[in-house]
Amino acid sequence: MSDDGFRDKVRLARPHPWDADTQAGPADGSVTGFTSAVQWGLASLLIGCTLLVAACVVLVFNVLLFHGGPGGIPTLLAFAGGVIGTLAVSVLGLASLLFGMRGWQQAYAVGSSPALGVAGMAVSIAGLVAWLIAAIDLILILHAFIR
Repeated sequence: MSDDGFRDKVRLARPHPWDADTQAGPADGSVTGFTSAVQWGLASLLIGCTLLVAACVVLVFNVLLFHGGPGGIPTLLAFAGGVIGTLAVSVLGLASLLFGMRGWQQAYAVGSSPALGVAGMAVSIAGLVAWLIAAIDLILILHAFIR
């Protein structure tokens, strides 16, 4: 029996499944995996969905506040906080829209699918519009209570 039959040779480790696409790459030259385009698009999608949910919660709060009245809340302070909060979240919505655009742009630059960038932009636009409606409603309700 020869020495070749024994397992003296070091076997190469198999590549991790997440790294397989980056090492081999598809035959058509397109890029797959978590590219920066996917990351920008996913960030845009998550922030846009959060804006939609937050807008719904603020609308419910607005209805309760309108029917229940201020009830001992310092209205001037609440108005100032409402203005600052709505402006801050609106800036976050605009940033989410820019993230979606960036993801869409990078997807075309590297030849991958722009699906997450497009979806992120669509949800960000819907979330920003819904947020602006809820924010304007909140500001008008709080302004009505200031006397």
